[in-house]
Amino acid sequence: MKKILSLIFLLLIISTPVFADVQIGEFIITDETTPEEIISYIFQILVGLGALIAVAMVVMAGVEWMTSDGNPGKIDGAKTKIKNALLGVGVLLGSYLIINTINPQIANIQIDDLRCESGIIVGVKLEDDGPELQRCLDSNTVKIEYDIVKTINESKWNFPSGTILKAFVYEGENYTGARRTFKMDVSGNISGDISGAKSIYFLRHYQGVYLYDSVNYNLGSSPYPIYTATSISNLISSNFNNKTQSIEIIQGGMEKYRAVVFANPNHEGFCSLVGESIDNLNSSAKDQWQYSESIGNNRISSLVVKKEVSTPGVTIDRGQVIFYTTKNCGRKQPGAISLPTIGSTEIKECRVNISSTTRHINILDNCSGWDEGDAILSFEILGNAGLVLSTSKQGEAGIGTNCKYFDSSLLEGGTCYADISGTSVYETWGVKPQSFIIISAD
Repeated sequence: MKKILSLIFLLLIISTPVFADVQIGEFIITDETTPEEIISYIFQILVGLGALIAVAMVVMAGVEWMTSDGNPGKIDGAKTKIKNALLGVGVLLGSYLIINTINPQIANIQIDDLRCESGIIVGVKLEDDGPELQRCLDSNTVKIEYDIVKTINESKWNFPSGTILKAFVYEGENYTGARRTFKMDVSGNISGDISGAKSIYFLRHYQGVYLYDSVNYNLGSSPYPIYTATSISNLISSNFNNKTQSIEIIQGGMEKYRAVVFANPNHEGFCSLVGESIDNLNSSAKDQWQYSESIGNNRISSLVVKKEVSTPGVTIDRGQVIFYTTKNCGRKQPGAISLPTIGSTEIKECRVNISSTTRHINILDNCSGWDEGDAILSFEILGNAGLVLSTSKQGEAGIGTNCKYFDSSLLEGGTCYADISGTSVYETWGVKPQSFIIISAD
């Protein structure tokens, strides 16, 4: 065994130049790495492996003892293995203590300079009068525990193109102090000088909806924005309730994201369909494809997120939503045959196809034969979709407008929501649903 170990060390010393620029964990073998440094590092590895092998031997001997069925030969063999394993651990610990006493630097190798090719490569100083060393910050870095004196790859950080949307860099720890924002450019790259940074937050580039508590897709008081590709019923749990001032929607390929935002939790209150990024929620909408209503800053408490999947040349029958001017979806009783009239009251229905494209639509603009006095009292969802009803017409929403989201998965006993007269979109003083948004579940 001694001859084998001696041969391994000799080969490592001779082959040091061959292994130049090989990285093992944080230890990097370069042309300047000395044989002593390699031996020191290998020594640490051997100590760890030896301890691991000793533990395994004790466990195996214990199992052998337990399964010996009282056989004296097996028991003695198990005891011998345990003694030898413990003796080996003692030798390892003793050698470590002896070497550490003679020269602590052998047992505690100091890696002064870490070379890296990825992330943000920076020049740092671990001591005020010490040499400038190299470190790298990857997308998992949060706290920076050294002084950054310069950014080596300032012109282009070494992240895969299109993976980092933004980086928020702070002069203080825990996202405090002055903040600088670095954004991905049109080529998918991100760059800049982060000298002096003590904490950093990387916002990864995902398709979906991003909520910011400041205009122009920046941060205000919160350390980082809310990202979501699914619906959120209450932003209080995310500490982002009534804080949103701008919304950024990242689209990609055949997938398009839209969101219906609500002023109250649980998808109620004033609402608006958002289809594109909005740098300031106080601004008016360019058109309803971008922003169906101006909801204003600091008013969003919940949202429903929709991912539309476009397949050119392919027509999919997604079903229908049917509105009725009577309760129970135009039936005398739930489950009965639909009738043209109930007494002298004419039953009107309006069928709307569920589309992959989400739009905010006025009821009377879509339901031919309906008059101003007609109102939705019940509806059916024949397909996989959700429905938002609003008490105002699209483009005419104001103070007092109420919306409510109905999810088809919550309908009990079939597809009919039999009575909406008791909900927030049907008030006793005559306010009734005036517009709708159908959200298909792609």
